[in-house]
Amino acid sequence: MIENADLIFILSHIFQLLGWAFLPLLMLPIMYFLFSKNQFLKSLSFGIVSTIDTFNYYIGEIVKWLLPLMVLTISFSIFALSIFGKSWTKLFETSEYFHASVIMLGAASTLLAGKHVRVDIFYSKMNNISRSLVEIIGFYSLLLPVCIIILWNSQSFVRSSWMILEGSSEIDGIKGEFLLKTLIPIFSVLMIIQGLSISLRAVMYILRHEKPLLPLNFDDTFINENSFK
Repeated sequence: MIENADLIFILSHIFQLLGWAFLPLLMLPIMYFLFSKNQFLKSLSFGIVSTIDTFNYYIGEIVKWLLPLMVLTISFSIFALSIFGKSWTKLFETSEYFHASVIMLGAASTLLAGKHVRVDIFYSKMNNISRSLVEIIGFYSLLLPVCIIILWNSQSFVRSSWMILEGSSEIDGIKGEFLLKTLIPIFSVLMIIQGLSISLRAVMYILRHEKPLLPLNFDDTFINENSFK
C-alpha cells in the first residue's frame, strides 16, 4: 500500500519528467525562425499559440472574479472586528488566498494582455520588428531563466508541504497552506508558456506569417503592419 508521502514523491517526479519532456518545445521560436518554410512547424506553432492564449485568457477571466470576493472578505473582517470585536482567522486568511490566487494565476493573462509594467524609455519608440526582437530576447534571457529558477527552487518545499498537508500556523486557520504554496510552480509554468506564445507571435510577425487572433478586447503588440523598417 502506497502511503501519502510516497505517492507525493512519485507524483513530483512524474511532473518533473513531464517538465523535462516539455523543455525542447521552448526552442520552438528559434526552430520556427530558422525553418520558416516547414509547414509542420508553422502549423504546430500556430496551434500552440492559439491554445496557450485561449487557456491563459480563460484562467484570467475566472480569477478576476476573486477580486470582489477578496474585497468583501476584507471588508467583512474589518466590520466584524470594529463593530462586534470579533476576528475570524479563516475569514482573514481567505482574503489572503484570494489575493495570492489572483496574482499568481492572473499574471500570465496579464502578460498576454500586455499590461505588465514596462520600465524603459526605448520600447515605446521602437518599430514592431524591434519590439518583436525585444520580446524574443527578453523571453530567453530574462523570463525563462527566472521562471525556471523559481520552479526548480520551489519544488522541494512544495513537495514537503504536500507530504504533511501543511496548514495554517494558526490553530483556527485554513488547513490549506500546501495549496497556497502550489501556486508558485503553477505561476512559473503559466508564465513560461505565455512567454513562449508571445515569442512565437513575434517570430510570426518578423516572418510576416499569419498570427492567431487574440482573445476579445486584447491588443496585439505587433499590430501596425506598416512598421517594417
